[in-house]
Amino acid sequence: MAYAVKESSRVQAWELGSGSVMEQEMIRCGKIVARPGGIYEVFSREATGKTGQIAAAGDFFKVDDYGFPHPWRRAAFLQQHQALEEDWYQEAARQVKIWRLADPVCEEIRFLLDSGILRVDPDNPDRCFTASIWETEETAASDAVVVIFDTDRDAEGRVTGVNFNFVEIGYFNKHYRVSES
Repeated sequence: MAYAVKESSRVQAWELGSGSVMEQEMIRCGKIVARPGGIYEVFSREATGKTGQIAAAGDFFKVDDYGFPHPWRRAAFLQQHQALEEDWYQEAARQVKIWRLADPVCEEIRFLLDSGILRVDPDNPDRCFTASIWETEETAASDAVVVIFDTDRDAEGRVTGVNFNFVEIGYFNKHYRVSES
């Protein structure tokens, strides 16, 4: 199993439903769609289905280097970030498990594959990875990294759930450092 550390960094983020200038801009250009009942569709680069990633008012979003928003569940965001000023936060460094297409299949990836949550098509390099994340279909290229944030286990230690996401290789190389343990 390979690991990586996402370096601590100062980041900008906005709370959905706050009416921030960035939220309004993302809505204006169609990258975030406000739905009734405080629901939002967030169209990240990986959200390739007919709907965006489903988020709720109070969740946060960041904007990546390509101008696409990425949602964060409120509790997870607040656990990993410390408020600095206005819309600036300090993101804590965190070690995570990672999996790349050439890596041996670990138990978390085996669970995702066996349950059909993750599908891998090495013959389609632009859409090699497909998964339902944030209630929408997302895809990633064959050089993307699957980042495993958390693993749920039953009383016997068997994997019962995996919190993961795809990370585009350019972003991964810029913000993560691969570690051996």
